[in-house]
Amino acid sequence: MRNYGRQEELLMNSEDYEKKLQELVSVHLPQNRNTWALSWKEKGKKVVGILDTLAPEEILYAAGILPYRIVGTQNASTPLAEIWRPPDMCRFCNHVLESLLIGELDFLDGILFTDWDDDERRLYDVPLHLGKPKFNYLLHVPHGDSEICVKIYERDLMRVVDWLHESFNATLEDERLWEVIRLYNKMRKLLTTLYEWRKRKVPAISGTEAAGIVMAAYFMPKEEFVSQLDSLMGYLEQRKAPLEKLTPRLLLVSDHLDNLEYTKLIETHGTIAMDDLDNGSRYFWDKVETDTNPLHSLSRRYITRPSEPCKWFWHKQVDRVIEWIKEYNIQGVLQLPHIGDQDRLSCTPYFLNRLKGLGIPAMSFTREYHFANVGQLNTRIEAFLETLRLK
Repeated sequence: MRNYGRQEELLMNSEDYEKKLQELVSVHLPQNRNTWALSWKEKGKKVVGILDTLAPEEILYAAGILPYRIVGTQNASTPLAEIWRPPDMCRFCNHVLESLLIGELDFLDGILFTDWDDDERRLYDVPLHLGKPKFNYLLHVPHGDSEICVKIYERDLMRVVDWLHESFNATLEDERLWEVIRLYNKMRKLLTTLYEWRKRKVPAISGTEAAGIVMAAYFMPKEEFVSQLDSLMGYLEQRKAPLEKLTPRLLLVSDHLDNLEYTKLIETHGTIAMDDLDNGSRYFWDKVETDTNPLHSLSRRYITRPSEPCKWFWHKQVDRVIEWIKEYNIQGVLQLPHIGDQDRLSCTPYFLNRLKGLGIPAMSFTREYHFANVGQLNTRIEAFLETLRLK
């Protein structure tokens, strides 16, 4: 195992390291997350928003553009968005549109959308119609993982490169793209190592801290994020998370779980020892292989990895969850799809049946995108976890 630093030095500076850790965890908070994007803009550079893990951040970053992961407003109501979209549609998309319309995202130069699902594809229509922001692009992402899907996505990535050149006069050179791919792979290696330390009886970090650290990577220039996380690894290697309860050990599954009050609620009852979250493991799991041309290598990573519920190879996604359950000594699986998360809700019966067929306790509760219905959700989670303690 890598030697991250002298034990005596770490113990002497533990308070300083803890402060730096919590600062990194808190990057995602509304008062902090725009800091780097605004600084980037002050230097005359461009910022482009993305909505999910299907968008190839590496291409944007290699072109000198800061990729900014869009988080929707946490306001309870979305009155402006509901002028354009029915209120009972995807909560995430409605809250993102509300955030755009009330001006919270005015610093964006463009948005790179994907056709994650029909809701996100239709979300693209409103900014396109309003011209807000000025430059928007809809990237098609094949929903299979075959070789032809890899080739189709590679072709579509070339079109993204063309869009960046036409819209921002940005150029992309293979040498710079390889450099960025190696940087992202270093980030993925650090985060994977950090997640390895969650296998311990007392994890190095809580589930809330893990999600917070991953979300920090959404908003920071990658060199700065990698540098800060790397400087903390020696401390984190010997750290024990201050958790209220070490059991039951849970694996949390969700999409767009941007408000970490939900994870804090869960961790008043147990430990989130592993996650299948797009702001968690799915953001960084699986590195980009560097054995072909860079666009093809990126395409293969984004298309073939078990990932989002909008992909059609659900069995591979569940297989990976089952592997994690064994590796992380998981006692129960909790799924929290937000209302309107149709792909997740569609695969839920298959997901739950596979786990229950193996004797793995699993439950799914829908939630709002913003933090709401706390009492009801808390009661349901507590009841589920109580069944785990009785086993």
